[in-house]
Amino acid sequence: MNDPAYLSEVCSDQALLKREAKWRKKAFEEISVNKSDVPRYEDQGYKISQELVRKTRLRKEWPSDKQLENKVWLLFHKLGYPEMSHGDAFLVRIERKAQEPFYEPFSVLAKDDETVVVAQCRSFEEPTRISMTNEILSFSELKGPAASSINHYYENEGAKLKIIWIIVTHNVLWTKLDKQLAEQKNIHIVTEKELRYYLQVAEHLGAAARYQFLAEFLKNQKIPALSNIKIPAIKGKLGGHQYYSFVSTPRQLLKISFVNHRSLNDPEGAPAYQRLINKTRLSQISKFIQNGGFFPTNLLVNFTSKCRFEQITRNPSCDNAYGYLYLPSQYCSA
Repeated sequence: MNDPAYLSEVCSDQALLKREAKWRKKAFEEISVNKSDVPRYEDQGYKISQELVRKTRLRKEWPSDKQLENKVWLLFHKLGYPEMSHGDAFLVRIERKAQEPFYEPFSVLAKDDETVVVAQCRSFEEPTRISMTNEILSFSELKGPAASSINHYYENEGAKLKIIWIIVTHNVLWTKLDKQLAEQKNIHIVTEKELRYYLQVAEHLGAAARYQFLAEFLKNQKIPALSNIKIPAIKGKLGGHQYYSFVSTPRQLLKISFVNHRSLNDPEGAPAYQRLINKTRLSQISKFIQNGGFFPTNLLVNFTSKCRFEQITRNPSCDNAYGYLYLPSQYCSA
């Protein structure tokens, strides 16, 4: 059983996460209060949206930091992460030698069977050139004890998790030195441009886009669950290039696959996906399969590194070999 002493407010109940996504999509925070309390809330910036019989419904636009946090949370929800931080108070236990343990707030956590994403959000109302050095160093100092608590919390669930650390910003004009520092500390930067890109891809591909996201940050890193996966294959040559013809399942290919795109800094990146992958067509295929249909299809896959092939026999008349192909077990390898 997960020990709540290490992480607070983490949820895997899909019904609860769905309800949370509903309120996080709204541009306003909405509350219902007693009519006698309305003036007090109006002093805090709330406005009346609806008069009810016994209560008054009020609303207030989310502050910019919360708007950004909501967008980041919704991204990971769209990416199909089965377990996420829940509510407004996600805390991680921080333990250091010769110090009293304390709880540190983080913006968003998202987890699947092999990875955890931990994000901190920083937003400004207007484009602002500011040093992020302190934020980077503070986040970096928290990584070790936070990772320890995360691994303690999930220690009964098998393999050690890969943790991705992200600072997400809106209207922050990053300096070159801060970008270099973040890279040195293995902290990834996601600006509003990249966030918009990921949201568009998630809208387009749904949960399948999670592996595109992971490929960005875990490129060439091992996937333990895919070690030594072998499939029957034919090895041959075409146009001077070696090729393999094989049959595989989407489950095996999805984690290692990566649809090539332009640089994330290129605003045309997301439309490139729309030319490669048609959302309407994907929805039609999904519905067809769910209704009992069978949809085999051919794919051209380019492996980025040499694959191991275990030969069983060879056909000398056409120079083909038959055997087992070991799929690469790294993110972003196909």
